[in-house]
Amino acid sequence: MSLTRTNIYLDDQQRERLRQKSETDNIPVSEIVRRAIDAYLAWNDPTYQPAPIHPQTRKSHSSPG
Repeated sequence: MSLTRTNIYLDDQQRERLRQKSETDNIPVSEIVRRAIDAYLAWNDPTYQPAPIHPQTRKSHSSPG
């Protein structure tokens, strides 16, 4: 799976909730966002097939938290 860097704007509450979930589940925020986008795209399109999810563990932050 090829990934492309994309910038998004989050409010403070969204950012903090994602950070907390990331810490709890030990997966990067980017993976949580990708999963949320897959769920959104599949919601109204039963033909949408997301890429397989590969287990990831956090190695480091790519941006300040």
